[in-house]
Amino acid sequence: MIGAVVFVIAFVLFTLISLAVKFPPGTWIVQKWIPNLPQEYTSLVTGILNGVFYGVIIWVAFSLAKTAWERKRGKKQPVKPSP
Repeated sequence: MIGAVVFVIAFVLFTLISLAVKFPPGTWIVQKWIPNLPQEYTSLVTGILNGVFYGVIIWVAFSLAKTAWERKRGKKQPVKPSP
């Protein structure tokens, strides 16, 4: 559940940043695969692509770090009582 929140925060943050500043990979994808995109939509599509790309990267990094942290602390899953 917390991973979804991390993804949404990263997605919104990188989408908003990409609307103001052009940076890869969104610009590369739009130039290579959607070259005929109208100019007024280019910024929005670039922002969404960057938001998804960097959101997934941050979500995976967070999930791996959380898993490593829990293993280091020795946190175990609760044991179900037998009937």
